[in-house]
Amino acid sequence: MAAGLTRAAAGRAEAALERLRESEAGEADEAAAVHGIRKDMKKLRTVLRLLRYELAGKVYRRENGRFRDAARALSEARDAEVKLATLEALAAREDLPGDALAAWRKILDRDREAATNLARDEATVAEARELIEAGLEEIHSWGLEGDSWKLVEPAVSRTYRRGRRALKEAEARGDEEAFHEWRKRAKDLWHELRLLSCAWPRPLEATAEEAHELTDLLGDHHDLAVLREDLRQRNLGEEETVALEAAIGRRQEDLAAEALSLGRRLYAESPKQFSRRLRRYWQAWRG
Repeated sequence: MAAGLTRAAAGRAEAALERLRESEAGEADEAAAVHGIRKDMKKLRTVLRLLRYELAGKVYRRENGRFRDAARALSEARDAEVKLATLEALAAREDLPGDALAAWRKILDRDREAATNLARDEATVAEARELIEAGLEEIHSWGLEGDSWKLVEPAVSRTYRRGRRALKEAEARGDEEAFHEWRKRAKDLWHELRLLSCAWPRPLEATAEEAHELTDLLGDHHDLAVLREDLRQRNLGEEETVALEAAIGRRQEDLAAEALSLGRRLYAESPKQFSRRLRRYWQAWRG
């Protein structure tokens, strides 16, 4: 367990550094490289969360912050890309005001180009590389040992419990902040299930796929909230803005209903039941 998780963490850091190298050498699409690096950092932080009770508290906080900051250094380019993609997805579903839509597309496309140029900035790339390289060196010094489920059981239970609590909060409040918080907790669960699915691949991979679907629904919900904030900064006309906001709201309502339906099933067990089930799968597999 300890060796496998350490290997997984180091692998994500090494993959991110390779993406940076390929992007700088012109061997990879920059937008795809940035997206890949951000995903690598999220997966690496999943390993850290699983080991948070084995690593010293200050080590966990320092390394989690280090890899979070590395992703943030490259986030502006990805955020601009997502806004434009979200608008295009909305336009495919809703009848949006044509002139306002065309004007907004041009603005977002210009913002995306500017953000991509920022991602090419040598200082930004150097900052991300230094953070990841330092983190990789730290991973190699963890020195964790053991193959017991106890290494991760408290963290697995905590992740599920926080996600279940976030679901109830989203149900009760129904606002964008609550759904965004739930999305983060669901994403934690998805990544952890992917790592631990070897204990019984067929059911756990299926559950991981359901968690992934949930994160997609909640991610789209959040992207629309970000798009609405962007809209309010633009001068696209009063009537056009009202119509665009209404379209965003309708789509968010649909996504929220789908997410809640799926989430109630995904989080149907108590945290204790969920953790006990995964522990039994693991022990049977290792036995």
